[in-house]
Amino acid sequence: MITSPVEYGSFESGAEPVLWRPGLTRDRLRRRALRRCLVSDAGLYLLGGTLTMIIGAANRPLVAFVVAAGAVLVAMGVLIARCDYLRFGHDLSARSQRSRSDRGAGLWFFRASDFTGRERGSAATAAQIIEAVNLSHSGPAASLTGHAKLAALHGLAWEALVVLHKAPAAHDDLRPILGRLNAAAARTREANRRLYATAARDRTGDLLAYLDALHEVLPVEGTS
Repeated sequence: MITSPVEYGSFESGAEPVLWRPGLTRDRLRRRALRRCLVSDAGLYLLGGTLTMIIGAANRPLVAFVVAAGAVLVAMGVLIARCDYLRFGHDLSARSQRSRSDRGAGLWFFRASDFTGRERGSAATAAQIIEAVNLSHSGPAASLTGHAKLAALHGLAWEALVVLHKAPAAHDDLRPILGRLNAAAARTREANRRLYATAARDRTGDLLAYLDALHEVLPVEGTS
């Protein structure tokens, strides 16, 4: 299954699609976030609280007080760890919206709002690029297109956004690249339509028919 590098995130301005940087793996980001939140102050609180509870359990006269103190330290450690985990910026859901660090503007991802207030038309061009990548990774045609071609398409889109971000007036110069991205999205959409039509006619899902339809509409020059 092909995973789209475009994901909808929750921001103060509302839900918005973002294009993740090529090479970034969401699972790897989650592991990095987990390590980061445990090696900060949270880890010390958790360790100190656990040790305090162990010592308190062995010290009968003060067991209730010491265990309670240890539990408070552990609770503080959990809260700090959760805050650090969400601040890491890998989670773009509404639950992390208030606390997460901003990793946009090309650090980890781009979104159309990164181009707002710059050269006229830049935000619209960025949104068009991101949408083209998302459409190209959608439906059964994406799986048959292959990771290599889709990765090339993703890289082309990312390079275009980097250029647009560094030079906002360059959106006119990016029209040829935008045309190729839009052509890829249109061909993917047409291939999906044909694949769905084939499936409706042939419930056995004839793979050869799928491949023939894909071959007709999906070659994208310059992205292989």
